[in-house]
Amino acid sequence: MVRRQGERPPRLRERDLLVFMRHALVTDPQGFQVAVHRGRIVCVGIAILREKTHFLAQFFALPGMQSQGIGRQVLARVFEEPRPPRGSVRTVVASLDHRAQALYLKFGMLPRTIMYTVSGRPPRAPSVGSIELRQVGPTGRSTKRARDLAARYDTRLRGARRDQDHRFWLSVVPGTRFFEARLRGKTVGYVLIRGNGVIGPGGVRDGSLSESLLSAAFARAHGLGLKKVSAWIPGLNVGALGAAFAAGLKVDFVTVWMSAKAIGNLAAYIPSGGVLF
Repeated sequence: MVRRQGERPPRLRERDLLVFMRHALVTDPQGFQVAVHRGRIVCVGIAILREKTHFLAQFFALPGMQSQGIGRQVLARVFEEPRPPRGSVRTVVASLDHRAQALYLKFGMLPRTIMYTVSGRPPRAPSVGSIELRQVGPTGRSTKRARDLAARYDTRLRGARRDQDHRFWLSVVPGTRFFEARLRGKTVGYVLIRGNGVIGPGGVRDGSLSESLLSAAFARAHGLGLKKVSAWIPGLNVGALGAAFAAGLKVDFVTVWMSAKAIGNLAAYIPSGGVLF
């Protein structure tokens, strides 16, 4: 897929991919479907159902097996086997591959915003310094207070509460921390800074605070000694994009957020990445 877009394929380690797959299989076993042809897996689809948000986390088919109707069958099972509640919304962070785009459109998911992956060295000080970050709970462990705080914003910004995913994020990468975002003594959001430099998920009460949140996260990452940071930013989140470019980060990858209808408020949200959003 990356070669088709003229880019160099990333170096992927099997053990890194398996961590998420195990999480998906435990939390949503019926949303994990594969197609088998002559004894070999040729297509895989993984969907994550959180309340009424039905997110397609992964969908891959071997190049030689595309355009044969196999992917359509796998997607149908992925979205229908878990028996999602009435009113559920299908969503995906989609590649720009033409075949995949056509299939997602046929399943009712329409493009809502471009997604930018940015990375670079974290700056020493925030460019917008109004938000203060305070760590909640011990490093590497999810607490009830942190999950409840995140749920206040995830429900409004992302469309679902995700306790099991917050436990996953806090435990899977050593050194991951959960921060409460405060402004003039009041809580206005939250953000995770992972031990590998990935920032997110996170969000604030409204988009006007997004720039300050991500800027504060960059500064905290620098203070933690992280040499590189990265984040997935919706094109609708103008503030977060402004903070990233002010910090000198570069765009590494472009994808698109697609959904059956608009959900949450992506102008105030920073996703965790492409597989849990």
